[in-house]
Amino acid sequence: MVARIDLASRTRLALVGLVAVALGVAAGVDPRIAVAAAIGLAFVVLVIGDLTIGLCLFAVVSFLDVLPNLGGSAFSFSKIVGLLLAISWFAKVSTADDSRNDFLAEHPGFTYVLGVFVAFAALSLTWAESKSAGATPLMRYALNVILFLIVYSAVKTPRDFKWTVGAYVTGAMLAAGYGLVTPPQTVTYYEVSRATGTLGDPNQLAAVLIGGIVLAAALAATVKRSPFLRLMLIGVAIVCTLGIFLTLSRGGLVALGFALVTAVFAAGRWRIQAIAFVVVLGVTALLYFGFAATPDQIARVTSFGNGSGRQDIWTVGWRMVQAHPVRGVGVGNFQTSSIHYLLQPGALQRADLIVDTPKVAHNTYLNVLAEEGVIGAALFVSIILFSLVSILRASRIFERLGDASMELLSRGLLVALAGILAADFFISDEFSKQLWLLLALGPALLAIARSAAAEAERT
Repeated sequence: MVARIDLASRTRLALVGLVAVALGVAAGVDPRIAVAAAIGLAFVVLVIGDLTIGLCLFAVVSFLDVLPNLGGSAFSFSKIVGLLLAISWFAKVSTADDSRNDFLAEHPGFTYVLGVFVAFAALSLTWAESKSAGATPLMRYALNVILFLIVYSAVKTPRDFKWTVGAYVTGAMLAAGYGLVTPPQTVTYYEVSRATGTLGDPNQLAAVLIGGIVLAAALAATVKRSPFLRLMLIGVAIVCTLGIFLTLSRGGLVALGFALVTAVFAAGRWRIQAIAFVVVLGVTALLYFGFAATPDQIARVTSFGNGSGRQDIWTVGWRMVQAHPVRGVGVGNFQTSSIHYLLQPGALQRADLIVDTPKVAHNTYLNVLAEEGVIGAALFVSIILFSLVSILRASRIFERLGDASMELLSRGLLVALAGILAADFFISDEFSKQLWLLLALGPALLAIARSAAAEAERT
């Protein structure tokens, strides 16, 4: 017995030694590889120990695109963490005695929609002009779909849900805070310097910060026993608001306004507080752009149709839809195929955005429609609608049960998604990890509400 224990101990020590040597060799080749490997190993251990903690870490890391890439955007740190989360989740649920993931049994029809969406994206590569251009987008779609299953396994209680929302708020705070403390970046095709935060794009930053504002405010309203935590959450909402202002994103500001209007209608018993929240944010925006912003910043926000090129890209995108309305041009092929739809009747001011530096559609829904046609777009919209309906149903169940905290958070999640989805009308963000994370919370939240209702009926 002693010999076996000693052998097991020596084996573990030998494995630790081999890992240490491997990390040392990797550090000599490229320090970034060693750092990523060490963090990845720790991440896998944490996820296997507690899937909820792993999901929360992924939620925070998904905002940190400033971390170094390992071989281009296809191997960004956040994508590697997402892949590790998926592998660790699969290993955990395949070996667990209790079936924590009954997503397939609870939502068989929606599971079919998720599978068909990825399958059709893969099928579109058979007629795509560039199959290599669609490989990475296809992988990102697959990981985002798997995120639904991961969230359903990890978020089983109100505490899990609050921790996941808190992780999103933390990531939003880091993204906005980085934009506040670092000088705004000047990009050649922007008229003025704009904050990009940790995401590297001002419009994408503005979109996810809308969710940060709403969810931070909702969490602050539910905190009863910790005034310090409530004050911190209010501070996060303020930081995210300033971050949106510094992005000078017209689409982000429009989407923020849409989210605030949605909040008034979706607030339920908190409608008075929602109106007060809208008034405070509106006054803050007027004060900032009336007294703190420079004339160039004000001109950037208030001027439309000044040759930014979005309308021209939309025109070309719609030509692609008209040419291939059912199946599209293939996943990830908008930039590759757009040049073929340039020489048609109708003047374009910014043909350089199609020929010299091809851009995405700058509209999530048009991008999906052009690449995957009506079939892919219908599946994509179905996923969004299913999540929104799940959140709405969950909020009504919590209202009936008298759980004010979870009801408010459910309504906050609905408003946050409404704002992000509105912002996606001005950016191509169909692969956004933050968007898919919040969408995946919908079915999980409904399962929590149903479980609470069943427990209430038993007791």
